[in-house]
Amino acid sequence: MFNKISLSYLTIVLTLGMTASAAHAQESPIEIQAMRCSALTLIHSSLNVPSPEFGQVMGELVGFFAQIHVVQKGIRTKTRIAPNDLRAKRDAMVAELSKGWPGNKAAMIREAGICNTWRAEFFAKLNEKSGEKELQAAFVNVSAPPTTITKAETEKWTKLTPQAFAGWAEMKVSPAAPATPAAKK
Repeated sequence: MFNKISLSYLTIVLTLGMTASAAHAQESPIEIQAMRCSALTLIHSSLNVPSPEFGQVMGELVGFFAQIHVVQKGIRTKTRIAPNDLRAKRDAMVAELSKGWPGNKAAMIREAGICNTWRAEFFAKLNEKSGEKELQAAFVNVSAPPTTITKAETEKWTKLTPQAFAGWAEMKVSPAAPATPAAKK
């Protein structure tokens, strides 16, 4: 009888634990898209066209989308995500997006446009006098990402996205520079 009760109790505890873990693991659509945008803008940070500053701006947007993810996840779970966990999650997403290239080209172009449109909509809601308080409130109250993009957005990212994936692949494959004789001393 003791073993039967213990086994039943253990089964219930494990079932409840797995249910709680599964519910905790489910992310909101905003969290998912913010992480995807963070990863995709990281890939686009390899670009130096249409201007030398473009890659730098894209690099800054990596953090912007990561902040949306962190704030939204914090609201949902009442926890803070560790920076290393965030980085690992983004790196895994970059690997996933890169692995599908170029088979997912049309989807990545569309998604880059969605990310850019979402970014523009976010900042359009803030005015020039907005401070840190207003910015943080905007992260809390961020709207869902758009589901459609304009033809101009599509055309813009049709040119940039293939270049970004090529640049990213080159950065990931480039061997480390050999040590110079002066560095060996």
